[in-house]
Amino acid sequence: MTACKTATFKLEQEQTGFTVETGESSAGTGSGSNEATAPIFNRKFTRREPLTTMDVPGPENKNVCRRDSGNDGDRISSLPQSIIEHILTFIPLREAVKTSILSTAWRNKWVNRPSLIFDDRFWTSFPVFETSAQHEGVYVVDPNRINRLVLDVFRVLCYHKGPLKEFSLSIPQLSSYPALVDQILLSLHEKCIERLCIEIDGYKLPSRLFSFRQLKKLKLFACGFTSSQISFDQFSVLTCLDLRSTKFPDVAGVSLVVRCPLLSVLIMVDCGSAFNRLDILIEAPSLSRFHCAGSFSSLRVKEAPLLKDVTIYQTASFVAHPMGTDDPSNCTKLCGGCPAVERLSITMGLFKDLPASKMMAQPLAKLMMLKQLRMGEMCCSNLRDVLACLLLMEHSPNLQELIIDTVIKPSPCVDVEVRLIQLLCESRTYKPSRLEKVELNQLQGLISEMCFLRWLLSASPALDKMEITFSANSLPSEQIRTLKALNEFQRASSKAQIKIK
Repeated sequence: MTACKTATFKLEQEQTGFTVETGESSAGTGSGSNEATAPIFNRKFTRREPLTTMDVPGPENKNVCRRDSGNDGDRISSLPQSIIEHILTFIPLREAVKTSILSTAWRNKWVNRPSLIFDDRFWTSFPVFETSAQHEGVYVVDPNRINRLVLDVFRVLCYHKGPLKEFSLSIPQLSSYPALVDQILLSLHEKCIERLCIEIDGYKLPSRLFSFRQLKKLKLFACGFTSSQISFDQFSVLTCLDLRSTKFPDVAGVSLVVRCPLLSVLIMVDCGSAFNRLDILIEAPSLSRFHCAGSFSSLRVKEAPLLKDVTIYQTASFVAHPMGTDDPSNCTKLCGGCPAVERLSITMGLFKDLPASKMMAQPLAKLMMLKQLRMGEMCCSNLRDVLACLLLMEHSPNLQELIIDTVIKPSPCVDVEVRLIQLLCESRTYKPSRLEKVELNQLQGLISEMCFLRWLLSASPALDKMEITFSANSLPSEQIRTLKALNEFQRASSKAQIKIK
């Protein structure tokens, strides 16, 4: 007869552990209880360590329980102080403040974090808009909510202790409240900030900004200067200057002087004035990277012996306000101050103020270290553009890579210029002996382009690859005809290959 057992469990939690008690009953005419299993139910279990969350088995392993090796089981509170502060640097500011409720070890530790970032992760969680009463579906800025938002910023600054290395203020809604931003900058004056970032559209930078002489990195986005003479010569330890969409006064004689002995990175994107009369002078003996894209009338690099990476793009609006033709070109001023440049990317606007007749007589410094040259907005049907490219190549004896982004420019004498370009390419005795790669983008298959490519193939003994990207407007039949003509050109290098991207 089968034996049936029933057990009742009673859990008594004690300070040192827990116990399990059982009771048994048998039914039927069987032999009785199974004595082999009885000691298991009568056993008393004790635990010396308290239960922690790590003792609860997860769904992936229900039979394994782990014990905490610590005395209190609170691993978050037992972290070293340096680790807690390091973790807080990767958490957004609002979440960092909330960590005070984790434990006493984390309480108010955020006040010692070396960086305060007021970006979109800060203000998006703070509603500053309200529905317009006059127009349905239109949202306007609520001044009261803006005041509370700025009050939160001041509260954080008041509670903050210790050194503040980095401060970032990126709240677009403050563009209509410049006085509040001025007060925030005023409260930072004694913080010895090393990295400062301001991104407020239309905000006019005060003169006290130049009193932060301990800055190492300065980033200004969508801001503007009020003075017509801007000089960064008081920042003796500045290493990075980033100006994006920065506007200057719309008056004549606006100048920007960058004279920083330790500056290594200079970025200027979409900077200038409405009349494009910005004169830029750079004297930075430690400068290694320079990126400039915008409208300006003059660019001069006076001293940059360590400059290796240069990118200069001029906007189309620059064409409306040329310099005098008696002045040297911007490219001449640029190349004379950076003899160690290895990568040069420019647009043909640097040569627009210099006619082709005077370009040959302009002294151009040798670029002995240049390995990559990129010519943007180059028109192969324009004599000045082709001549400028050839001159730069001739003054770069170690050039290895050439990248050309072609465009089509209207010209009243296209046929005459095309004929002059043919004669120019046929009469060149210069050979780019170390040129290995040529990349031509937006190829149209024009006669002037084919003349330039024929010269490159016949004068480059080390050429390994020529990559071509056709224009979206070119027909497939024209592309096939262009490829056939390129394959028939004489090549100075037996390993030169033509590839279509």
